[in-house]
Amino acid sequence: MRFPKTINKIWLKKNTLIFFLLILVILVFILYYIKKNIKIENMQNNNLNEYVKLKIEDKEQRMFPYRYFQDENFKALPIVAVTGFFRDDKAKKMYYEYIKNGIFVFGITAYKSFPRLINNDDPYHLTDDFDYINNIKNWLVCFRDPSYYGFTDKNNCIDISESDIYDVDTTELPKKYDFIYICNKDSDDCPKDGWNAINRNYKLAEACFPILINEYNLKGLIVGRTGCGLEEKYGNKIEVSDWLDWFKLQDKMRESKFLFLPNIYDASPRVIAECITKGLPVLMNKSILCGFKYITYDTGEFFIDENDIRISLDLLLKKMNKINPKKWWEENYGKSRVTKKIKDFLYPSCPEILENVKEVHFIF
Repeated sequence: MRFPKTINKIWLKKNTLIFFLLILVILVFILYYIKKNIKIENMQNNNLNEYVKLKIEDKEQRMFPYRYFQDENFKALPIVAVTGFFRDDKAKKMYYEYIKNGIFVFGITAYKSFPRLINNDDPYHLTDDFDYINNIKNWLVCFRDPSYYGFTDKNNCIDISESDIYDVDTTELPKKYDFIYICNKDSDDCPKDGWNAINRNYKLAEACFPILINEYNLKGLIVGRTGCGLEEKYGNKIEVSDWLDWFKLQDKMRESKFLFLPNIYDASPRVIAECITKGLPVLMNKSILCGFKYITYDTGEFFIDENDIRISLDLLLKKMNKINPKKWWEENYGKSRVTKKIKDFLYPSCPEILENVKEVHFIF
């Protein structure tokens, strides 16, 4: 049966109108959905920005063991890093608060053997039941063997340390000391089992001083150990200073020829970077937890203890005028290179936060 042409036209117009009305309804719905989600997203962004202002930009609200970050324009970022064991319930609750409010949390191995249990003087891990490895996926790890410290293939790890971001120091000062050793005393009675003494391995330093000072006739600066018997033992062969503020310490490094570093329990060895960027090679304990990656032919030598230090010291002194630690550092590390590397590492896990960010900087 065939419809008259007039009826066909009416039917076609009617269905065309229905089709366009249907399209219009769908478009209105899509626009409403987009607008609603943009509104929700804007609200969430506003809430996040407000939270960042209250809890991250405000220095009084920051706490250990968290580290905080900003972009290349000095704008605080909604990301934080856990760098050590929680020392109380407040720090642990802050972790959950950060997560709830949209802050991205990752981890950094910057405190002794954290997150692996610490076997010396640190009591905090004894009562801390937080599962750092499984709760935190992304980590900046400085250890030789991350698996020894509990990391698995479920963790996303990269070899980056906070000390990688130092830039080369162009200030030069005349040399006054052959070596510098830094170990602040823990109290006036100079305990050898205090936090600083253990982490700077003062016991081994004492065993090596007779070799460095008496046998090799090297002039040393011992920072932080006044009144601990060194003045009486070595007289004018050494200089002993009390604790130095950061700026004075940097000048003392510039006045030294190499850094003596017997440390083992050190996972944030900024002093190494501070010295290499000033042109000082490092005589480093081979067993140090972190910082070993900085030692190459151009930057120093490893030793184990007082029994083999002579071999390493001979090698170091022989090449002192041939190597350029500062140049090596400039070719491998530095703020611009490393802050971009941190951003690239974190981006896949929080693209919405780092979409328009070029560099991720530590807030100091």
